[in-house]
Order: sequence, then structure tokens, then C-alpha cells
Amino acid sequence: MLQVNAGFSYLLGLPTNAPVQLVLIAAITGMATLSVVMGLDKGVKRLSELNIALAGLLLAFVLVAGSTVFLLQAFVQNIGSYLSEVVQRTFRLYAYEPNPWLGDWTLFYWGWWIAWSPFVGMFIARISRGRTIRQFVGGVLLVPTLFTFLWMTVFGNTAIALDLTGAANIADTVANNLPVALFETLEQLPLATVVSGIATLLIITFFVTSADSGALVIDMITSGAAENPPVWQRVFWAVCAGGIAAVLLVAGGLQALQTAAIASALPFAIVMVFICYGLLRALQMEGREALDLSSEDQVGIAEAPVGWQQRLATITRFYARGEIAAFLTNTAAPALQAVAAQMRESGLSPTLVHGADLAELHVSHGERGGFRYQLRARGFRAPSFAWAEPLKASERERLHYRAMAHSSDSDQPHDVTGYTQEQLINDLLNRYARFRHSRPMA
Repeated sequence: MLQVNAGFSYLLGLPTNAPVQLVLIAAITGMATLSVVMGLDKGVKRLSELNIALAGLLLAFVLVAGSTVFLLQAFVQNIGSYLSEVVQRTFRLYAYEPNPWLGDWTLFYWGWWIAWSPFVGMFIARISRGRTIRQFVGGVLLVPTLFTFLWMTVFGNTAIALDLTGAANIADTVANNLPVALFETLEQLPLATVVSGIATLLIITFFVTSADSGALVIDMITSGAAENPPVWQRVFWAVCAGGIAAVLLVAGGLQALQTAAIASALPFAIVMVFICYGLLRALQMEGREALDLSSEDQVGIAEAPVGWQQRLATITRFYARGEIAAFLTNTAAPALQAVAAQMRESGLSPTLVHGADLAELHVSHGERGGFRYQLRARGFRAPSFAWAEPLKASERERLHYRAMAHSSDSDQPHDVTGYTQEQLINDLLNRYARFRHSRPMA
């Protein structure tokens, strides 16, 4: 917010003080609220695309208008310096040479990003639905990191070049008035006023996209993970975010913000340890599932005879909740009953559970544990790319449902929508054979 104020001070001569900054917070909160009300696709997405376009335009201009050869050389050298010193600097705590830099920068940004991680993580997870882990890592970690290298090099080394040539003294400006340093740097380039205006607009869009995505995620959390909460709730959380920013500004400015970020991040750092463990366990389970599937031929398991035309038809069809409930009642339940009857003839004691959205078979094997095969109706938000024909607006807003099967030994849920009774029985027996293979009965 200080940098936005500095930009308007440079362009329009507005004073740099708390009342002006409160007005700017109110204006940015209003824009964020409007973006949240418009939703993810119409509001947040379009504003984010504008943000990226402005950032790319400003970056390209400074790269071309500045010392291009020097900046490209510095880019390569900066990456090399980072890679050669990343381990050493990661563990440096200035134990032998106390330095306020650690608290003012390193710990502050450590707390800053941890405090933001629930909002950013859930937001990125939502817009990354359907991507592989490799795509997610490349798009969320590697590409932004390389872009940050380029961004910091272009703007940071442009300021260094101005200091080295004596054209300006950016270092003193950074020490005395940090928010003004960007505009003093741009002032040394052609079209300084236009470029400073673009920079100010870019800073505003950064604030707005951060605020609206944060408000959207908070709204989803507080509404029980609903993907389309009521509009009034979105407005409430967006306004609350702006109100908190205003309170922190009045209470102590940047120092209050730093304290609040670190205080909120410390307890969540512990939660993140458990999140990392949960992710590791989930990946191990998925890997074990893939290994089990690859070994099915060794234990004589027959693949369920599901034709590709049938699978494609069920994948592209929009199923209502009632249709999946009817599938569980008329197809799944009789299939489980048939298997249970045959198991009883073999001396086993299976139990069956059937409800509106559930069909389950459980077989106990004493100390060796029990086998469970469960089918449950699960709702999904309809993605715009998933259907052969465009969906109506009403269909995009409501959930589509699938019949998801889940068995013992941490088997991952898999879609069995549209299976026949024979196909369901084959799928169940495949899982049961794997269960008995991994836990010998004698």
C-alpha cells in the first residue's frame, strides 16, 4: 500500500500519509469485492490475466530500455550465484554475527508466505484440478521461480547499473524511502511517466488479485468447502480483509503487519509438518496401488471387461444424483448380494450395507483384518472442458455425480459409473483377490 501511495505521489502529487493510504485500501477492497462477486472465471481469472500481461509488458520494456546486455549477463550470473550458495544461505542464522537482516527480511518473509500458504495453496489447488503432479510442480514452482529470477534481475540490476554509472543513487533511496525506489529507477528510463503509471496499475492489480483470491478461499473454508458460496459471504470476507489491513496500518504500519504475519505463521508451521506427512502418505498409497495393479497378472486376476465405448459414454455424460442413487440400488446392490451369497456358500460371513448413496460389502478375516468394498455417490463440480457438448449455465453451477468404488488396503477410489452387474462383480473380485494375495489366509 505504501508503494501504491508512492506511485500516486509521483504521478499526481498526492501526499504520502495514513489518510490517503486508508482511502487507497478502501478503493482496492472495493475492486477486490467486485472481482470476488463476479466469481472465479469472470472476475479473478480475468484480473489475473490482466496482471500477468501488465507484468510482462513492464518487464520487457525495462529489459529493452535498460542495459540489456548487462541485464542478460547478470541474469545468468545471478542464477549461478544462487545455486552455488543456496544451501549455505538456507542454514545461515547469523549465530556468530548477529544481524537484524535475519528478522527484518528472512524471518518476515518466512512468516509471510507460511501465513499465506493456506489461501494460496487452496486457490492454486482449485485452479489446477486435473493436472498431474509434474505439471503442478512445473507450473507452480519452477516457472514462477525462473520468472522471479528474471524479474529481480531486470529491476534490481537496472538500479545497480544506474548506481554504478552515477546516473542516480538508488541505494540511498532504498535505505531512506523504499517505496519510492522503483519510481526513481523508472524515472531514468524513456517514457518515465507512462511507465510509472503502468507500474502503479500493476501494483494495484497485484493487491486486488491477492485480496480477492484470499477472500474467496476464506469463504470456501468457512462455508464447509462449498465451491460456490453465497455472494453475500464473499462480500463479507473481502470487506473484512480490507478492514484488517486498515486496522494494521493505523495500529503500526509495516511493523504491525510484520508482527501479525509472523505471529499467525508460527502455529501453522506445525500444521504444515502434518500436511507434508499426509502428502507423503498419499503418494505412497498411490504408488502401492500402482504396484498392486502391475502384479495382478501374477495372481491370476482377470480384468473387468469394460469396453472403451461404454467408458467414454459414461465419462461424457452428466449424471444427476438420483441416477447414481438408482444405479446403486438397481445394479450395485444386487451385484454385492450375489457375491455375498456365494461367499456364504464358501464358509465366509459377509455383511451388506445399503443406503441412498451407499452400497458396501464387508468380509471379516479375524486377526488378518477385513476386506471392504464400498460404492458411494460423490458429487463433482462440472469443469467446462469435460463434456462433449457445452453445458447450460444451470448445469455448470450444479454438481454432477459419479459412483466411486473404494476397497481395503488403501485402494484409491475409482469410477465405476455405468458398470453392469457382471463388471462390478469382476471389479470387486479383482480387489478381493489382491487383498487375499497380500494377506495370505493360511
